[in-house]
Amino acid sequence: MTTTIVIRLILSVGFAIGTAFHIVDVATHGWLPYRAAPPAINAFWTSLTLFDPLAILLLWWRPRYGLILAHVIMIADVLINAYASIAIWHIPLVENGALLAQFLFLVFLAVTARFVWRRSVRS
Repeated sequence: MTTTIVIRLILSVGFAIGTAFHIVDVATHGWLPYRAAPPAINAFWTSLTLFDPLAILLLWWRPRYGLILAHVIMIADVLINAYASIAIWHIPLVENGALLAQFLFLVFLAVTARFVWRRSVRS
């Protein structure tokens, strides 16, 4: 297996985990399930139910577009989750394990994206 395939597999698993969490939330609590959050944040988190799997598809079909979408999703998600953690729920960042995992995933994406970008010929 090539390096780019391994990277895309890891990224796909990460976005699939995110997709699963959002699908469970929507299935359990209905559309816009994050009622403790402001409406715009609720809408953003719910939209990830669609954008996370789109990122997976694009990573394989049009890798460069997939990388761009993956970066947009992860940067926005980490920033919004950090804001919600601090401003809404008053959870110190160091105590938010999910946010730490998302941040590390973003770091992995940022560090490895160049390998996929350079070797993608379809985008």
